Amino acid sequence: MLKDFIEENFSDKVLIIVSNREPYIHKKTGLSIRVERPAGGLISAMDDVLRATGGIWVAWGSGSGDRDVVDSKNLMLVPPGNPSYMLKRVWLSPKEVDNYYHGYSNQVLWPLCHITLDRVYFRKRFWEDYRKVNGAFADAVIEETGNDSIVWVHDYHLCLVPGILRGEKPELTIAHFWHIPWPDWSVFRVCPQSKEILEGLLGNDLIGFQIPLFVKNFLDCVKECLDADIDYHQSTITYRGHTTRLKAFPISIDFDKFNSMASSQRTIRMMKNIKEKYKITQDYIGIGVDRLEYTKALIKRLQAIDLFFDRYERFRKKFTFIQITVPTRIREPYISYKKTVEELVTKINEKYSLGNWKPIIYIDTKIEHEDLVSYYRMADVAIISSVYDGMNLVAKEYAASQVDENGVLILSELAGAADELEGAILVNPYDIEGFSDDIRKALRMPQKEKANRMAVLRRQVKGSDIYKWISDILHEVIKISSVKQKKCCYLFDHTDEIKERLSDKRIFLFLDYDGTLTPIVESPDRAFISEDMRSLIVRLKEYIPIAVITGRSLQDIKGRVEMEDIIYAGNHGAEIWDSSKIVRSQESGVESNLLKEFLDKLKNKLSHIEGLLIEDKGLTASIHFRMVKVKYLSEVFDILWRIAKEYEDSFKITSGKKVFEIRPLNAWNKGDVISWIIRNLGNGRIPIYVGDDTTDEDAFRAVKGKGISICIGGSPEADYYLKRQEEVEMFLKELIKLSEKNG
Repeated sequence: MLKDFIEENFSDKVLIIVSNREPYIHKKTGLSIRVERPAGGLISAMDDVLRATGGIWVAWGSGSGDRDVVDSKNLMLVPPGNPSYMLKRVWLSPKEVDNYYHGYSNQVLWPLCHITLDRVYFRKRFWEDYRKVNGAFADAVIEETGNDSIVWVHDYHLCLVPGILRGEKPELTIAHFWHIPWPDWSVFRVCPQSKEILEGLLGNDLIGFQIPLFVKNFLDCVKECLDADIDYHQSTITYRGHTTRLKAFPISIDFDKFNSMASSQRTIRMMKNIKEKYKITQDYIGIGVDRLEYTKALIKRLQAIDLFFDRYERFRKKFTFIQITVPTRIREPYISYKKTVEELVTKINEKYSLGNWKPIIYIDTKIEHEDLVSYYRMADVAIISSVYDGMNLVAKEYAASQVDENGVLILSELAGAADELEGAILVNPYDIEGFSDDIRKALRMPQKEKANRMAVLRRQVKGSDIYKWISDILHEVIKISSVKQKKCCYLFDHTDEIKERLSDKRIFLFLDYDGTLTPIVESPDRAFISEDMRSLIVRLKEYIPIAVITGRSLQDIKGRVEMEDIIYAGNHGAEIWDSSKIVRSQESGVESNLLKEFLDKLKNKLSHIEGLLIEDKGLTASIHFRMVKVKYLSEVFDILWRIAKEYEDSFKITSGKKVFEIRPLNAWNKGDVISWIIRNLGNGRIPIYVGDDTTDEDAFRAVKGKGISICIGGSPEADYYLKRQEEVEMFLKELIKLSEKNG
């Protein structure tokens, strides 16, 4: 649960969110001031997070009454009526708004990242004020930060803030989520300030992107532009001594909120009112919901609808398309674009209208979500035709609102959501003829196929909602913060003190297998110890006892390591081999039968998912999804948890790196194994444990205070960390030297 995670990890930290938009806007209305809350799932979800953490939100104070309600430090408590965190406002002059926001942000970075290069318009003053405003945001953050602060920056408006913060306060933990696409180098090189933008973003400890493609594009841009150390396998960049991690975190929506609103009696009444208001009596209804934005390809969509009615006359008077278009930037090029869109709507309506029917109902006002779900629910087809999109949440909103599972989603293959949403009809928005065919396909689709497709879409969105997105990012941030705050120190910066601590001591070495003795590989069948690693363990076991602890079965791990005179613990400790015989086994016939039944159901429901590996280890099982495409993951997770619910009285599920572990409720974890081995076979030795995963955290806790724990990549539970798996060999070499010295 996100709430439990926040309470556990943010009690001693201050979370600072930094964004261009503010969560609450104060506007003057005569002699009074009213509070407005901007619409949007992200704003709402981040507001929920800060209510729980009690942190600070730094944003541009854009409201006419904003200055009247803050204190001398530009701070105020929010939310109104139930304050739980601080809002800090940054003031911008009209000139700065024009140049920083409308200029550099939206006439340079926005079209550049959406690969509409003919719309890139650069002016020197844009960049000057962009840099100035980013400095003002950074100053506002610095005023509120301490050594325990975590700063989370949002989007393309604030590229330079992380670099400024890193220069002023290198101890800060800084993360950035890039909401829009990141283009490849052939496009990004057009940016006059490409080097400065990249350097600013590399001030972050973590940068999140929507999909893996954008991660790769960013790595490529840094490779071409900067003299940096780039690790494509780990998705890390080390520049001027600082390492930045990159990772894809597909953003989502609050599924439960949309599902609940769409299921209400209010929505049913609203659907009836909409049809009466617009005199809709046709068999089929389509919906499009977009900001008035050229990247949404409204013109391409309208051209496809025009061709659809031209080619398929039988759908005239039977299909009505509702286009909801919300103007957000009332200036060029959007004024001209609006005019072009409206002229095309008029042309299509004049061309095909018959009697009281017109093909397109055009609504150019903002509609709140509680009303919007009515349009979503009653629509037989939703059309999203973006020429490029970071994600596109309308696709997910539509799916969450389709409680009757009657609709079909037509989704541009160029939107980030296309990587995730299996069940949609994917279209190329430039292929107008193919686009019009897909509209026909959606409208003629059999009810059973529509229901199956929509059920898959809804499972995907529900399984990966906005709160999972937040949780995933904050988990990464906490891990980085623990390393930075020396709760988990880099081992090779402390070799002398470790040697001194272990000098003349008897040691017991515990080693994880996957990701520790071997690199993480796509398939667990391919994980084998290198000859160099094997020779080090052979040498080391002559001096100290060694135990390999793994989630693999005992038979599997013994076959892979193939060494005598060491201890093996398989199935997370369900089976322990003391180098000559099994000394402990948790085998239970009832649990084995139940586990087989559990896995048979999973295999039956997930047999169509390419790349999924279900590993039956007798007493436990592993569900490996490293090779599963992103767009199938939500379906996998949803089915897994649904079936797991049936067996919650017998089994627990824990997660690791691209794997779920299924174990009996009474099964040991790695911490239990270590405690047992130390107590029964340790002979008073100091334990050292090396692991790499969340499944190793029980072991880290078991060793704490008794010995030394080491995590590859870092963990708040471990004493030390290694930067990469290859450094395990370096550590073992040091341990051999120490063991030889200790005799």
